[in-house]
Amino acid sequence: MAIQQQVNKTLRGIGASPGIIQGRAFLVERYKVRLPQKRIPALQVEEEIKRFLRAIEEAKSQLREIKEKILDPQVRQHAFILDVHLMILDDQMLIENTVENIRKRKINSEWALDLTLEKLDAAFKTIEDEYLRERRNDLHYVAARIFRNLMGKKHDDITKIKGKVIVVAHDLSPADTLQMQLNQVAGFVTDIGGKVSHTAILARSLGIPAVVGAEVATSLINGGDLLILDGENGEVVINPTEQMAETYLERQRRVKLLEREILKYAALPAVTRDGIRIHLQANIEMVGEIPSAKSHGAEGIGLYRTEILYLNRKDLPSEEEHYRTYRALAESISPGVSTIRTLDIGGDKFLSHYSQGNEMNPAMGLRAIRFSMKETDIFRTQLSGILRASAHGKLRILFPMISSIEEIRRAKTFLEEVKKDLLRSRIPFDRQIPVGAMIEIPSASITADLLAREVDFFSIGTNDLIQYALAVDRINEHVSYLYEPLHPAILRIIHHVVQSAHHAGIPVAICGEMAAEPAYVLVLLGLGLEEFSMNPIAIPKVKKMLRKVTVTEAKALTERLFQLTTATEIKRYVRKWMAERFPGEFD
Repeated sequence: MAIQQQVNKTLRGIGASPGIIQGRAFLVERYKVRLPQKRIPALQVEEEIKRFLRAIEEAKSQLREIKEKILDPQVRQHAFILDVHLMILDDQMLIENTVENIRKRKINSEWALDLTLEKLDAAFKTIEDEYLRERRNDLHYVAARIFRNLMGKKHDDITKIKGKVIVVAHDLSPADTLQMQLNQVAGFVTDIGGKVSHTAILARSLGIPAVVGAEVATSLINGGDLLILDGENGEVVINPTEQMAETYLERQRRVKLLEREILKYAALPAVTRDGIRIHLQANIEMVGEIPSAKSHGAEGIGLYRTEILYLNRKDLPSEEEHYRTYRALAESISPGVSTIRTLDIGGDKFLSHYSQGNEMNPAMGLRAIRFSMKETDIFRTQLSGILRASAHGKLRILFPMISSIEEIRRAKTFLEEVKKDLLRSRIPFDRQIPVGAMIEIPSASITADLLAREVDFFSIGTNDLIQYALAVDRINEHVSYLYEPLHPAILRIIHHVVQSAHHAGIPVAICGEMAAEPAYVLVLLGLGLEEFSMNPIAIPKVKKMLRKVTVTEAKALTERLFQLTTATEIKRYVRKWMAERFPGEFD
């Protein structure tokens, strides 16, 4: 039954992929299936377990068929996401927990699987990293497919989209988006999701405007409604009036003009007006993002997150899998440099038999380099894969969450041992591969002058550094307002780290979200940073600003900021300076 038509109604969500477009809504009507809950006789338990396992095998066949039908090479590069879902279908925790629920509780498969999901959801809630937290959705996509198979429900056919439409859905699984004829999709709107959901990542990669997390979109939008979608500001207007449509169309013209203007900077070098060369690199999670990084002007990969290799699987990635992935990275970005960060999550986030139980404070618990040095086989396997790949291009190794000199020395000892193994086996690798420390813990920043003697480079991870230094959980809505990149303490910390690196003669990069904001970049430039790593889309805009300023101006600005005492005063001064120096350009 159609819902009442809305007129000139504006919804607000999260701008996940920039661009302003107008089009008709294609509503994916996928209502949540009501799950039957039944007690079963003891004699039926084994047959019920077989029914559950059949539904899993059916789901595997469906995903393999979807993968085989993807012909578009640009879309096919994202098909690895389906491999992640196939691995989830093999996950022993998922299977064994559900089978145990059927056997011990004597309940039907749907109920048993739902109880397993509740248990796994509890584990995901302890994850702070937004990207990893979003992987919970992968588990639910897979479970929804199993549920529909168990209940004999048909899977929606979304392959027959006709005309340039804006797809509106509660959520879209990777299987959904990969099946669509994406040349017929003008935009995406979803009720749930964040900036690192698969829909958002795919939309950004393909340049399709998207708004996610709009909450009530499917409740208010009818199929065929005229929509205006603003992927920059996260707005969706349903059946706009002529006046509203003209307002957005004018904004669209301005945005397109600005985008064309900014993209001209992608191919230009990032050189300040006084001739200082700045290096702009990209943060990525997948080799498939490299074409976007290159087209937006990245000189290399400043942060390659390796966590996706470990997630949602029953086994560990082999040395060969590491090697193939990192070799593809090195060769794809050549002659640029790629910085590979070793595993930066705890064991309980990807394999059930490595679970440490529910930690009281997982952000400060057994994770990152701490976990790697406890589970040494996992660490050595990854290091060996990186070293072997270093024979095929320029790679750097970055150790995360370093808190002390002892920690970095121990990590380097493991690396030297792996090097010796490869030398004995006569396997080629870069014997001088640079090794860096991630500066994201206050103890590391305070002792940066000592750490600088132990490594070849620093990479400042501002996201965690700000969180730890200010004691602010940035995903807690009650205190997130205290998460302030321009806090005087943060500026002083970064300044000390940069000065320590320069004194030791090693390069220092910044790879947190601060690196993508033009106003922050200006401040960071004044603090002495010359290497920035960010989301590829942000690179041309940052380049444009850098080419319009001098380092002398940036240093003068920063010196003035050190005379101010609060984050509010600093922000106000920076905004005023930017408005006077670049009127209307970097609002």
